Amino acid sequence: VTGLTVKDFELLVSLGVFNSALMNDAVYKFKRYEDPSLVYTGINRHEGEDIGLYDTVLRRSDDWLNQSLA
Repeated sequence: VTGLTVKDFELLVSLGVFNSALMNDAVYKFKRYEDPSLVYTGINRHEGEDIGLYDTVLRRSDDWLNQSLA
């Protein structure tokens, strides 16, 4: 969509263009709304899986995560 190559993206990351905390927050919030809408249509491709964010992974086994997704 952006026309960036992986090499270009890696350069931008190495230059600190992206704020990791804000990117992780944005990805998490997007997935919080995307997944329930897919489940509503009968698609649940990620049930029980960990949640990959921008540069980290949230483990489904974390109690606080299970409570926030309920």
